[in-house]
Amino acid sequence: MSDSRKYDILVWGATSFTGTRLVEYLALNSPPGTRVALGGRNKSKLEGVKQSLAAKLADVAIDIGAMDIVVGDSADLGRLCEIVAQTKVVASTVGPYTVYGSELVRACVTEGTDYCDITGEFPWVKRMHRELNDEAVSKNVHIASMCGFDCIPADLGCFMLAQYARDELNQPLQHAKGSIVGIRGGVSGGTLATLVNQISVERKLLWRKLKSMLSSNSDGRSSASRQANVPSKSFQWGIIHYDDALQRWQTFWIMSMVNSQTAGWAGRTLNYGPGFFYSESMSARNLIHAIGIAVGLLYGLLLMMFGPTRYILYALKIVPRPGEGPSEEFTRNGFFSLHLEASTASGAVYGKVSGTSDPGYGETITYMGESALCLAFDRDKKFRPGVYPPSVIMGAALLRRLRDKGCQFDVGRAPIAAVAIASDQGSKKEQ
Repeated sequence: MSDSRKYDILVWGATSFTGTRLVEYLALNSPPGTRVALGGRNKSKLEGVKQSLAAKLADVAIDIGAMDIVVGDSADLGRLCEIVAQTKVVASTVGPYTVYGSELVRACVTEGTDYCDITGEFPWVKRMHRELNDEAVSKNVHIASMCGFDCIPADLGCFMLAQYARDELNQPLQHAKGSIVGIRGGVSGGTLATLVNQISVERKLLWRKLKSMLSSNSDGRSSASRQANVPSKSFQWGIIHYDDALQRWQTFWIMSMVNSQTAGWAGRTLNYGPGFFYSESMSARNLIHAIGIAVGLLYGLLLMMFGPTRYILYALKIVPRPGEGPSEEFTRNGFFSLHLEASTASGAVYGKVSGTSDPGYGETITYMGESALCLAFDRDKKFRPGVYPPSVIMGAALLRRLRDKGCQFDVGRAPIAAVAIASDQGSKKEQ
């Protein structure tokens, strides 16, 4: 893409909880001379973001002050085309993407502008793929969705395992599983709003996926895996089960549905192995703990689905409203650890992905910021155009960037130590 465009990166939704933090990240971590612009609906609020960040970050106040503001509406395709034509990359934090994201992606493909977001709305991403992928490929445009905690750890984690198996063992992957063995983090109102919208819009599809997970007869394999005669080996599936390798009970993990679909899609696209599939769970201290986590999460989702109960939860401040989120101190004290295991013909390979801040905000901001910078400055012939998960589009370049930023992506033939239990309270982190 030509450098003649006015901006390198446009942060769309810069006034949102996550958008403001993304602007801050780019101000502190972009190469000198990076041209960043702030975009959204309300000019005065965008100006307020610039002023507050300039006051907070004295060392980069001049750079923040030089950031332009562009104003538009997510439903106005014509105006969006005018806006995105000025930038090399759009980094969008405006959700729910099913409601507010389609026209922006359409504008980016029309104008030949690369794009990344932090959605976890897999059905929406697949719809964008069906509608726009051919045009994006023909124009060499890169539309990388799910560049936050949804779904970088699982997506790039499986990419890492497949790369290792191919380079070190000269073998394909058969299947992979992940377990969240340690996590501490908060949630924003915007994320909850997106989750509620996704459940409402895609209720039947999500119910089918959940019903499949709940089935005690399900071995977790896709139809393609069964047709390819990929063995299920000793991998246990279902919503609650005991993992022999981790020696811990496993339970429902709220992000497992989107992560398993995303990693599986990437695996099929990049040919990790015949019938490759991925499944994910959360570690628990014991069986009672596993049951409690599953019941609590499913009950919470049920309460958020209905307006009256959702209103009560907001009124009692049990859950945050859109625009609200965890404090900076809470974000700094968060962490997560994902243990990965994959099978090959000659045995298992293991991986570990971890972060040292709140996964939904601290780590997500790093993932999203580096994804935008990767699209803006690292793009080469190895980048795959189209509408895909980040591993398919940026692959090794993004993995290298994240490792350079201190994000742990480790892989090897032996299990990699994981010491924390998924929902333990307090600030205990990995040793």
